[in-house]
Amino acid sequence: MPTLFDSAAPNPAGYRDVDVRQLAERPSTVPLRCVDVRELSEFDGVLGHIDGVQLVPLATLRSAAADWPRDADVVMVCRSGARSGKAAVLLRELGFTRVMNLRGGMLAWNAAELPVVRPTAGPPPTLAQVMDELLVGLHRAIAPETSAPIYGQGPSRESLTALLDALQAAPPARVRDTPGFERLLRECRDLLSVARPEGRG
Repeated sequence: MPTLFDSAAPNPAGYRDVDVRQLAERPSTVPLRCVDVRELSEFDGVLGHIDGVQLVPLATLRSAAADWPRDADVVMVCRSGARSGKAAVLLRELGFTRVMNLRGGMLAWNAAELPVVRPTAGPPPTLAQVMDELLVGLHRAIAPETSAPIYGQGPSRESLTALLDALQAAPPARVRDTPGFERLLRECRDLLSVARPEGRG
């Protein structure tokens, strides 16, 4: 029977990419080290984390991995797959032979509605709440001198994604706090990945 590593897609950087469904559906009896390289605040944040994953922030990975078996299956996880890709490259440089990266990270895991451990209680936000957060934040970024209107139209995930993509590609010229605006887009993408349509818990 092929292992998760055997069925993962080879990446030119020397590791393999694994899909969220592949990881979620693997038999729990097969040994696997799953490592989340985000910071603690992200690990315990809105995206949550995969049950049983080991938190090893990227900056500490080299020392943490010193005693790990070099031939064991290891899956690296982060928010979007970028930092975990860097972590996978580092492990390959350290002599690890069966390294995988979770393609799309916790954004993809949440979007696929797979089980997540979240320290904060309460249901995930609705799509309407994400839209409200985005629109109010945009209003503050573009016209902070006026009061923000009240929103709540209940858009689709696709329309919100398209709006976020458009704002990322061409930020409004009147944005006064560029880092704050970029942080807002990132936070809204995080919220969007865990949001559920109205009426679904």
